[in-house]
Order: sequence, then C-alpha cells, then structure tokens
Amino acid sequence: METEIIKQWVEHYKDPRGVVVETIGVDVVNHRVLFKRPGYEHPCMQPRELWGKKFRKVAP
Repeated sequence: METEIIKQWVEHYKDPRGVVVETIGVDVVNHRVLFKRPGYEHPCMQPRELWGKKFRKVAP
C-alpha cells in the first residue's frame, strides 16, 4: 500500500476543457493534486508537474 500525506488545499481551477473543478488537497508524498469534478462522486488526481500546465486558477 502506498503512503499518502494529504495537505488540505481548497481552490477553484478550470481544466483544459473549461470545466471548473475544486481542489481538495495535495499529496506531498506522491506529488499529485486531488480535485473534484462537478457531478462526479470520486476524487480525481493529477501529477503536480502537469497541474500548472493544464489547469488555470479561477478568480474569486
């Protein structure tokens, strides 16, 4: 079983298709961002190195 350390991080971002997603946290051990998509019950994950390239922060 792989180890995870999740640091809470709640923000809104747009994915490459323009859909607004909400971040849940960052897994600092496995270097990935956890986020929720609207209408989807399970958390999604994206490698941190790709997060900044694919997702853009939504202004408050």
